[in-house]
Amino acid sequence: MDEMRDGADRSVEEVFFAYGNMLYRVAFVMMKNAFDAEDIVQDALIKYMECRKRFDTEEYRKAWLIRVTINLCKNRLRFYHNHPKISVEQLSRYYETREDTELMDSLLLLPEKYREILLLHYIEGYQGKEIAKMLTLSEAAVRKRLERGRKKLGELLEKEGTLWKTE
Repeated sequence: MDEMRDGADRSVEEVFFAYGNMLYRVAFVMMKNAFDAEDIVQDALIKYMECRKRFDTEEYRKAWLIRVTINLCKNRLRFYHNHPKISVEQLSRYYETREDTELMDSLLLLPEKYREILLLHYIEGYQGKEIAKMLTLSEAAVRKRLERGRKKLGELLEKEGTLWKTE
């Protein structure tokens, strides 16, 4: 590694090559999985890129990056705690009938942009206008995604030979 100059402005690429592995290790230890650790390092580097701070020493830059990484990990862990995910297997315990199970399994196979709108509309009971506001989409886009999502869901259900109709 080349000699680092105290206080010198460094590009994101230079910072990544100098500290990327260290930041990844910190994030991995806190997050306990590679995908989140990679995301956290990327977010820390974005914060560095957006930061207009002048670092007096290289040690201060390193400490700042570590602190940002740790804070991002804590924020993500807090989010996961407040918004727990459940597995499909756990969710399937709450289905009342075989048809419910087939419907939900098929729904989970749809692309996210259709799945979220169908879930919000049919399961949560929101109207198109409310969904548009929540997802910052136009009402026309919501209607189109509902239409396409229903069509894709119908194709999946038909392929699986289930009893559901999507009209």
